[in-house]
Amino acid sequence: MSNQIDMRDSWNRICAEYQRRSRIPTDFVHYGPYCPNEDQLQLIGEVRGKKVLEIGCGGGQCAIAFAKRGALATAIDISDAQIEFARRLAHQQGVQVTFLQGNVEDLSPVPNDSQDVVFSAYAFNYVEHLDRCLTEVQRVLVPDGLLVFSVEHPFWLCLAEESLTIERSYHDRSPLVWDWAYEELGIRAPMRSFHRTVGDWFRALRDAGLEVLDVLEPEPVESGSGQDWADYSHKRQRMIPATIIFKSRRPETTR
Repeated sequence: MSNQIDMRDSWNRICAEYQRRSRIPTDFVHYGPYCPNEDQLQLIGEVRGKKVLEIGCGGGQCAIAFAKRGALATAIDISDAQIEFARRLAHQQGVQVTFLQGNVEDLSPVPNDSQDVVFSAYAFNYVEHLDRCLTEVQRVLVPDGLLVFSVEHPFWLCLAEESLTIERSYHDRSPLVWDWAYEELGIRAPMRSFHRTVGDWFRALRDAGLEVLDVLEPEPVESGSGQDWADYSHKRQRMIPATIIFKSRRPETTR
């Protein structure tokens, strides 16, 4: 399978069925499978009156949750179908969110020094040119503004689901290419994500001029993560974390 994959088209193909099955709530901001949510972790805290940008927003559920808490929320995603779903959902939920379709490596619709918080959940794994994305994040953040994001833990894919043995080298940075398929519906979409080590993530943040404040590797919780994460068993998570969360900020002296 070619690594040249149209991720916009792939997400457009699976959007309707993905959203139907996942039923992601809008009552709180989630970070990942069986992972404590923002209300529990308080990594961002009070957002009322603050400008919050979600990048890789999917169906917009987290952006809507921020808006429900009084944030001035903006969100961007590569998929037209996801953005349209998000706009409908925000209308149904009675909140205002500005949704933008675009590549998160280019945040040009967002002004310099305009966002108090940039947030992302399980989207950065799909970003090929992470340096471009983080440079843009640094640009749009206000001085002392926060970037808080979660990704699939880089150790997670190294461990086989059933045998819990190592099946992939932690140092293998080649892209992961697979099909997201709903076979019974005849839906198949090629996907590509990028494996980065914990050190890679740290250096990418540092090189973009962001200061790392905290790194969390949460143990699984029974409730609060907000959806049915079918491929993330508790058994495996008791051995190794599924999610890693980075909290960083733009120092006041970067520009």
